[in-house]
Parts: sequence; C-alpha cells; structure tokens
Amino acid sequence: MSQQNNYSRTSASFPVRRMDYQFTHLPKYWCANDPIYTHFFTALSTLFPEGEAYFVRSVRKLRSQVQHNQQLDKDIGAFIGQESMHSKEHHAFHQSSQQHGLNPESLEKITGITLKAIEKIFPDKWNLLLTVGVEHYTAVLVAYMMKDVNQLMTDETIRNLWLWHSIEETEHKAVAYDLYQELYGNKLDAYIPRVALFSLSLVIITLLTHISQLVLIKRDKQLLNVRSWAKFLKFGFDSYRIFTPRFIDFFRYDFHPNDFDESALVERSKAKIALKS
Repeated sequence: MSQQNNYSRTSASFPVRRMDYQFTHLPKYWCANDPIYTHFFTALSTLFPEGEAYFVRSVRKLRSQVQHNQQLDKDIGAFIGQESMHSKEHHAFHQSSQQHGLNPESLEKITGITLKAIEKIFPDKWNLLLTVGVEHYTAVLVAYMMKDVNQLMTDETIRNLWLWHSIEETEHKAVAYDLYQELYGNKLDAYIPRVALFSLSLVIITLLTHISQLVLIKRDKQLLNVRSWAKFLKFGFDSYRIFTPRFIDFFRYDFHPNDFDESALVERSKAKIALKS
C-alpha cells in the first residue's frame, strides 16, 4: 500500500500543455520574408506530425519494462503527451498553409511511409535508438531556435509555435535516452548501437528535410532564385558550424542529454511567448 501511495505522489518532471494555435492570414514567406528560408523550416515542420507519432510508438512499446522506475514512467507519459501535441499543432499549421497552394501536408505522408517502413524492419531497440538520435538532433536545433533563429520569423503565431515546441523539446530531451539506458545500460554493447543509429538518424533527417524543401521550392517556382539561395546557404553553413560540435558530443562514451543546460534560454523563451508554466 505504501508503494502505491508513493507512486501516486510521483509527478512528471515537466508539464503537458494543451495548445490550440490559430494560423489565420498566414503570410507566404514567414521566415526572413524569404522563400528558401521559409520552405526549409516548413520542410522541417513536415517531419513532425509523423515523426513525433513514431517517437511515441517507439517508447510505448518498451514503457511496460520500466514501470519499476516511477519517475521515468511518469516522464514517459508526459513525453507522449507533449509529442502528441506537437504533431497536432504542426499538422494544423500545414493545413493552414494550403492557402498558398504548396500542399506541405502531402509531404507528411512521405515521412510517414518512410518511418513506418523503418519501424517494420527495425527491432524495438533500434526504433527507440532512432528516436534517441533524432531527439538529440532536435535538442541541438531548438537551442539555436530559442537563441537566434526565432527572430527571423515575422509571423507571431509561427514564431510562438516554434518557441513553444523548442521549450518542450528541451524539457523532455533526455526521456528516450534515459529509457534506453534503463533497459540496456551504458556499456560498450549499448554504446556501439547508440552511435550507429545516431549516425543513421542524421542521414535520414537531413535527406527528408532537404528533399521536402526542394519539393516546396519547386512548387513555388523559386528554384532559380539565386539571391535567396545565397542567403540561405550562408545561413546553413553558419548553422552547421554551431551544430557539429554538439553532434560530435553524442559520440562521447559518457554522453548524456542533460550535460547541456539550456534553462536560461527556456526561461527567456517562455517570457517571450508569455508561457506561464
């Protein structure tokens, strides 16, 4: 009985927030007033509805094996809640973007087909590891989003969507990793597949993002916009100079997502979008 009472007192380390953004009067180029920038972030966004659903499935399949760890079990529940809201809100954004005739919603389906094929082929451990890898990629990206990139977003609702998403990705960035360590430990036989699947996750997310970006650019008839490409390529080069050391950190034997403290960025971002909790 005392153990049951203990369990009821355990709460998740972060909240699940119920959001309902309204993407009305969405400008066509809402990032830096530029087509290539905008289509890159829209392409990245098209990965989220199906990608987050895949993450949820990967942790749900293994959750029952760690219910002895009450804190981790509660955090997995909150992780599922946050990721489900991200899927919902990014899907709503894509539906609203249909007004510009670029049909980003169709690109969600490509991601879904790809991930469902991977899910069928991979064992549960590898699906969890792919989630771990993409979660680290996302954690690196959203730190940059909170620090600088959000200032490029000229539409307030879109900016708030990305900042809210960034805050929550930072809050739950260690959950899938902690689930993996709880199940498989941190010795060499856990380390080797961890770094191998992280490398694969970088390839998958890079290919899917840039293929979707090119599709959107082609649909918008902006493939030959040299000035826009030049600005974006400089931005991309500068970004990867920042990202690469953080990606390399994942290959450390003793790596943990909480090695990096983004609490100041999170508090600043919460204040910017008036997020109280």
